[in-house]
Amino acid sequence: AIAQQQKLIHTYPNSPKVPDAILNIASSQMELGDKDGAKKSLEDILAKYPLSPAADTAKKRLGSLK
Repeated sequence: AIAQQQKLIHTYPNSPKVPDAILNIASSQMELGDKDGAKKSLEDILAKYPLSPAADTAKKRLGSLK
């Protein structure tokens, strides 16, 4: 799942779906127990796409990680 999302990000870097793809990556990382990776992915969303709907979800998930 992570590889598919990364492919979307690299193929369509300007797509409005990129923040959601990163959010999906973070979800997969959490499922795999990679909290550090998930935290970095969520922080990437907030840094690069602060106005996206995915940023609201990322903020909530970051809060629950701490």
